[in-house]
Amino acid sequence: GTEEAETAEPSIEYTERFAELPATDRMYYDDQQRLEFEAVVLDVFEREDGYDVVLDQTMFYPEGGGQPADHGWLSTDDVTAEVADVQRVGDVIVHRADDNPGKGEFVRGTVDGQRRRRHMRHHTATHVVGDAARQVLGDHLRQAGAQKSEDSARLDVTHYQSVDREQVTEIEAVANELVMDNVPVTQEWVDRNEAEADYGFDIYQGGIPEGEQIRLIHAGADTQACGGTHVSRTGDVGAIKLLGTERVQDGVVRLTFAAGDAAIEATQRTEDALSDAADVLDVSPEAVPETAERFFDEWKERGKRIEELKEKLAEIRASGSEGKTVEIDGTTAVVQRVDGDMDELRATANALVNDGSIAVLGSGVDGAQFVVAVPDGVPVNAGEVVGELARRVGGGGGGPSDFAQGGGPDGDALEDALAEAPDILRQRLNA
Repeated sequence: GTEEAETAEPSIEYTERFAELPATDRMYYDDQQRLEFEAVVLDVFEREDGYDVVLDQTMFYPEGGGQPADHGWLSTDDVTAEVADVQRVGDVIVHRADDNPGKGEFVRGTVDGQRRRRHMRHHTATHVVGDAARQVLGDHLRQAGAQKSEDSARLDVTHYQSVDREQVTEIEAVANELVMDNVPVTQEWVDRNEAEADYGFDIYQGGIPEGEQIRLIHAGADTQACGGTHVSRTGDVGAIKLLGTERVQDGVVRLTFAAGDAAIEATQRTEDALSDAADVLDVSPEAVPETAERFFDEWKERGKRIEELKEKLAEIRASGSEGKTVEIDGTTAVVQRVDGDMDELRATANALVNDGSIAVLGSGVDGAQFVVAVPDGVPVNAGEVVGELARRVGGGGGGPSDFAQGGGPDGDALEDALAEAPDILRQRLNA
């Protein structure tokens, strides 16, 4: 990432006061490991939900360059204000706090060390992963975006092919080799023209910073213009674990990863999930993939077998005497209650129609459901018949003239509706 992002200008009522404030001395660039400092409160701006506190100097890193803001506390003898956000407005750094330490007061600032260190690891890891990705995927790679957090980070790179598992494993291996090489991570402020002459415009992959003097971060072979906080050596990043890849748009691949204790936590979560799956399947963790594949294949086979049995059951029901068979103008109609799911009703209806009968089937499994099927050449509209039946159970339905389905919530009215089906069919035939 480049310099901290500049936030929107303050509201009009504060504009004049902001204009009078000097640039905040950014102490975090002098010593990125330091977490405590003293400062003077230059001004305090009251907001509905807290206070914007401006100091003469600060160790708090403001949100920017894909790195979240530091959190922490500002303390006087009387007040301890929690800092939950830090933003940069022009050259002034604004600490958003839940209490007012008082204009003109001396304050002790304390940065949340765990949050800062996690951000530092992930910011440096972004440089390391980018370097590793270029080594594995090719020198054409350019950074298209990055975001860091306490638990993980992501790096978007220009690449026109998907990244397979083998390449992910290789990127992860190269990244961890760079970490174990434990090379220094150094910063320098240089003249912009000098930096461009020495390193080219690739230093701006994370964005183009403002000003004539720009800050360069060197991490092994990777050199970038960057305003973020970093560890002192690549070894301080700790382990890097790639969590996944995805194609976020045409020509851009996202690499998601975790570093240090966040990488260990991510690995532990994966191991816990694998262990839970192994317990459910009652096998060793190593046997989970093979067992899951076998269970899935068996499940698919059983699904096919169930469908076959449903069809056979439908044929048996259709040929049996469970339903009421009536002759209507020379056409046989079977009116039958089949308490199965909609698939069973459809299969039974198909079997009856194949034998040349009109099928009127009802199920009480979920309220009241109907399927009506009509053979070719019989002048009855199945959709109209289903509509009549469904209205009697408080619902609706319809469909093509030869096959329709519908239903309603009133399961108690199912038997009465089926009893009226022959009369409904006669009315439709004689209409």
